[in-house]
Amino acid sequence: MTGSPLQSDLVLQICFVTDNLDRSVEWFSHLTGAPVPRINQTAPGGGEMSFHGEARKAAFRQILFDLGNIAVEFFEPGPEPSTWRDFLERKGRGVHHIAFKTRNLRREGGAFVAHGLGEVQRGEFEGGGGRYAYYDSEDELGCLIELLEFDSDRDPND
Repeated sequence: MTGSPLQSDLVLQICFVTDNLDRSVEWFSHLTGAPVPRINQTAPGGGEMSFHGEARKAAFRQILFDLGNIAVEFFEPGPEPSTWRDFLERKGRGVHHIAFKTRNLRREGGAFVAHGLGEVQRGEFEGGGGRYAYYDSEDELGCLIELLEFDSDRDPND
């Protein structure tokens, strides 16, 4: 890639997809000494999103360990089609994505697509406050790149 489409150097999180959230977070908590955070999960029926350009709903359970300099996320997908379910079925447990903070998801996501990274999934945070999109960087990194845009930090010129 020549010229970086990424305008942020802030890596917010690394995410592991798992088939057993309780087991994975217990293991990680024991390893790091970090207390197990509250489990987040979708409302019944799943959260609204777009997966490969099609409107979908997908359920999940998620825990986010805040380690100060980075968040470590564990994600257990529901059975519905999603990037998380697809990854788990193809690769098993593992690193699903690295997330960067952006102030302008539309602009930076468009630059990613222009650089050949297809958009895999996008959605709004449940309860509001921001949005996310995943881009296909698996051939190069073995995982996806996620861009996270928070309403409180959004570029006012967009």
